[in-house]
Amino acid sequence: MIKALAKEEGTKEQLLRVSAELFQQKGYRATSMRDIAQVLGIKTSSIYYYITSKEDLLREISLKTMDMLIKAGEKVAFTPSPPEERLRQLILSHVQLLCKNLDLFTVTLHELTRTNASSFWEEIVGMRDRYEMLVRGIIRNGKESGAFRNVDEKMTGFALLGMLNWIIRWYSPSGEKSPEDIAQLWADIFLKGILKGTKQ
Repeated sequence: MIKALAKEEGTKEQLLRVSAELFQQKGYRATSMRDIAQVLGIKTSSIYYYITSKEDLLREISLKTMDMLIKAGEKVAFTPSPPEERLRQLILSHVQLLCKNLDLFTVTLHELTRTNASSFWEEIVGMRDRYEMLVRGIIRNGKESGAFRNVDEKMTGFALLGMLNWIIRWYSPSGEKSPEDIAQLWADIFLKGILKGTKQ
């Protein structure tokens, strides 16, 4: 899988993808720049044309992951659709992105918190907060329109994102459920809990 990526993608993207997959498989600390260079078939020194350090690689991977989420979230959040439909679409886009980019999400959500990445931690947290605000905004709209029960926006948002991000722990591309199947099921379960008129 890693070698296939190395052949198929552009150099910078290829570097991030290969690094993320190695970080996912071996762990960030256990992966060396030499390991990455070996998979790419280049000299270790060549990597530094694109990044300054292994920590910089982790930063780039995390920024890419959060940028994908924010762009997808904004596309959904700012549509004129009813809030319940926007929330369903946000869940769908989140799950599809996560399952398609499992290595990037695993590194961002798991490895990042285990490393001493203080130099850019606040930057990633800021992007995470932007995404959380998009989620809360949809929940707030649903409350204001009368579609959702009077739930705590912050805690409800945390519950939803925790539910979605936990997928990295068990999802397998070879599993019986597709990303779309998972997303629709998760949306049904979550919306049933906050929509007015549903039995609790």
